[in-house]
Amino acid sequence: MKMQEELEHYKDFDFSQAKLIKPEIIKKLQERHAEAQAKVLDADVVMWLSGQDQDTKQHINEMIRHIMALKHA
Repeated sequence: MKMQEELEHYKDFDFSQAKLIKPEIIKKLQERHAEAQAKVLDADVVMWLSGQDQDTKQHINEMIRHIMALKHA
């Protein structure tokens, strides 16, 4: 399942019925996410991006999608 399809699948998820996730599991997932990001982007870039406001992040996402479209053309 593609990521966009997964997001659509879970967009109406009722979190009130979800089981409580233990904090140590969340920490482990965050660490794995950081490791995955580090494989794609340099650590200094990830740090800089994490400190940006939502408008800047959206603009960067749009620029990356534009580059993706050019690569697929």
